[in-house]
Amino acid sequence: MPNVLCRLPNHVGDCCMALPALRLLEASGFTPILTGKRWAEDLMAGMGWRFDPIEGHVTEDLSRIRNLAQLAGGNPLGLLYPNSFSSALLFKVGGIRSAGFPTDARSLLLDKKVPEPEKNIHEVERFFRLTEGAVRAWGGTPAWNEPEKTLGLKLLARHEAAARNLIESQNLPERFALLAPVARGIHNGQEKHWKHFNELCAPLRAKGIEPVVFPSPHEEDDCRKACPDARICPPTTLGNYAALAKRAELVIANDSGISHIAAAVGAKQITLIGVTTVERTGPWNERARVLGSIEAGWPSVNAVLDAIDGLLSEN
Repeated sequence: MPNVLCRLPNHVGDCCMALPALRLLEASGFTPILTGKRWAEDLMAGMGWRFDPIEGHVTEDLSRIRNLAQLAGGNPLGLLYPNSFSSALLFKVGGIRSAGFPTDARSLLLDKKVPEPEKNIHEVERFFRLTEGAVRAWGGTPAWNEPEKTLGLKLLARHEAAARNLIESQNLPERFALLAPVARGIHNGQEKHWKHFNELCAPLRAKGIEPVVFPSPHEEDDCRKACPDARICPPTTLGNYAALAKRAELVIANDSGISHIAAAVGAKQITLIGVTTVERTGPWNERARVLGSIEAGWPSVNAVLDAIDGLLSEN
């Protein structure tokens, strides 16, 4: 099976949404070798593919990419999920024959240019079309023509064990809800988070469900301010968080990386949207409920409470 060095996307949610594309690559007769930001290693560990980090230091990253190219057989194939010029330049200088969308004026750096799909398709479909086009350009036959309905993240036994240990060490009850009240950054000049997470805590506890927040290392203070009545636990790794989401009664998040982690393990989830487009970045999960829209704005607290009741009533 030919090796393909795959440059992962730079954001947690995008990495999750690239999973069907990576599985397509493997099913079509190629061996993915992953490279990307270091946090992705733990998230993707259960998939069984080799991972090597890119640290953001040009000289070190170029040396690492060249070593990977040699390990992969010299002048190997590459697949670029980011749209950036810099990702294509790194692979080109590193001796990798890359396939990618010809975005960001990088056409001359690509060995295989995959035509961009129609606009406004979901990111899962966009990553899938990129991979499908690359497989055909390399003379292969795609194993299937449409992305599967699930992201299909696999977890390691250590992730499952860590989740059990965290539940025990934090004295969490059997029924708990993971809340993700913070979404960092600005989208089209607007904040990306719903501002009423704390108003969910008392109603959840009245239903016998403990509201719990596991913040990222840089979001602890923001989470305490946004949701002071929730149980704030220490940060953990993304793989451990995915295992916790799998065990949770439900996950309530903004349109953020946490929403996509919940989707990746098929959790019961509610995703809250006010400034992003669900058709492009909504959770790829048939169990998900999405509330709010760009047109209508953020959902009301009552709408979220009604959705919680609806999800809890499902088997």
